[in-house]
Amino acid sequence: MRAFVAMELPPLVLDSLSSFLGQVSSVGADLKVVERENLHFTVKFLGEITDAEAREADSRLRRLRLPAIRVEVKGVGAFPELSRPRVVWAGAARGREGLVAAAQAIVDSLAGIGERDERPFQPHVTVARVRSAANIRGLQELVRDNSDRVFGEAGINEFKLKSSRLTPSGPIYSDAGAYPLT
Repeated sequence: MRAFVAMELPPLVLDSLSSFLGQVSSVGADLKVVERENLHFTVKFLGEITDAEAREADSRLRRLRLPAIRVEVKGVGAFPELSRPRVVWAGAARGREGLVAAAQAIVDSLAGIGERDERPFQPHVTVARVRSAANIRGLQELVRDNSDRVFGEAGINEFKLKSSRLTPSGPIYSDAGAYPLT
């Protein structure tokens, strides 16, 4: 299965992000906006893993005892950089340290399972993927204008192992496991 670990957002933050998604859609850039139900903090992308690896990941994640997190979802940016954006994201402000610490513990617990990624965890919610540079200036301006936008606070009380099935209209995510933060 194609899998990843995520922390989901509460409805009020999703509502706020959804209004921004509408703005992103309206700038006329060549991009794919993430559906509201797919907005989350990705902690670790595992890629294609076997059923045995999924069971091992579940077992390791169940053993973790991590504190609940309160994070402010704030700011908009682009990876790798605004001059040539490939991904538009909303970031994390207050509470970011707790999110980073929990993510590192999760990543460490999954060592040897799934794809390797040496990049440090950057807490963000992907809101759009840029397909080409067509009409990019409007998107760049929107990102700059929203660099300090506050989307709300998220109380995060669990993280999930998710499976992802790719379809022509976009990915379909389902829960493969849920793990409480205490």
